[in-house]
Amino acid sequence: GGPMSHLRPRLCLMEKGVAGYGFHLHGDKGKSGQFIRLVEPDTPASAAGLLAGDRLMFVNGENVEGESHQQVVSRIRATSGALELIVVDDETAELLKKHNLQCRREFVTEGIPVPGRDSDSDRGDAQSNGTPREASPLPHENGDASSERSGRLSITSSTKVCDQESSKLFKTSQVT
Repeated sequence: GGPMSHLRPRLCLMEKGVAGYGFHLHGDKGKSGQFIRLVEPDTPASAAGLLAGDRLMFVNGENVEGESHQQVVSRIRATSGALELIVVDDETAELLKKHNLQCRREFVTEGIPVPGRDSDSDRGDAQSNGTPREASPLPHENGDASSERSGRLSITSSTKVCDQESSKLFKTSQVT
């Protein structure tokens, strides 16, 4: 499959052991986000698949991306029963940032939806049916180049753009 297959947030479930969970949480001053700094071997954290360098996104289903180190630590300490952490590694964090996506719980099971041009199936289509891929809306960074994207979003766009857009959309829908 496409990039959806391997990059996704991970859900780590752990019960507090005698010596705690076995991971160290780290927040960089001036940088947003809390990171897992150290995972001790043979602890609930290591068994749950937590890795040093992971960025913490959710604690017990609550998004903590914007919270301070102290808030996050308090949440973890207040947990009774199993602690549920959702984390992303560097690559996954980059992917979310690149596509301006907020980490969501369902990404853990469903994967991260990235715009079509990155996925293998679309690349295959572009070659077989011969329609230029550029006609389709691209991710934000080159949104301006795509008349469809801007035509759809801007109310002031001229009718000409809309006509082109509808014929383009029609052509695309016939092909697929």
